[in-house]
Amino acid sequence: MKTKRYVQICAILAVILVMGQSGFASLNNDPAAMKYGQSSFTTTGGALNGYVDYAVYAPGTYDGTISFNNLYVYAYQVFSQSSTVSIDYFSVGLKSGVSVSTVMYDSAADYAVAGGNIPSLSILMPQQALYLFQSDSISANEHSCTLLFTSNIAPGMAEGVVSAGFAGGAVMDLPSPVPEPATFGLLIGGVLMAIRRRRKV
Repeated sequence: MKTKRYVQICAILAVILVMGQSGFASLNNDPAAMKYGQSSFTTTGGALNGYVDYAVYAPGTYDGTISFNNLYVYAYQVFSQSSTVSIDYFSVGLKSGVSVSTVMYDSAADYAVAGGNIPSLSILMPQQALYLFQSDSISANEHSCTLLFTSNIAPGMAEGVVSAGFAGGAVMDLPSPVPEPATFGLLIGGVLMAIRRRRKV
């Protein structure tokens, strides 16, 4: 009788544990994403030390609080570990001429680590998607909310940057829109055709 009751209690605890674990989510292992992972950053002396979780969602598969149709959704969360300075901006590098539309954040996404510091400004620069944390900088053991941008171009890999005052660190291997080689080939082919036509004229 005691053995049976012990087995029942263990089964109930296992179910509770599994339910509890399913509530923990992070971008770096979201099975709904087409690409996901984590990239670390550090500076000499460890002034900046942390990592970035990321995920990229194919058009129509993003399941956050905002709906984006026919666009890839790029999502990032910045985590500061034992940094001695506070992160005041994060950026993702973009190739020149790449099409990026919405640059924003999602503070209520349930697929990412909950909560997080909200950027005071999210903007598109010529070669970067930039998130400024001026009024709510990311201190040690804090993280950002989910930072987003959208593009009609599928992901390749690029670099990002985190900064804290005068300290800055590169974040290698972050997903970023990269035109396919075929697209580059068409562009180069078009340029060559234009040059040939000019020479003939």
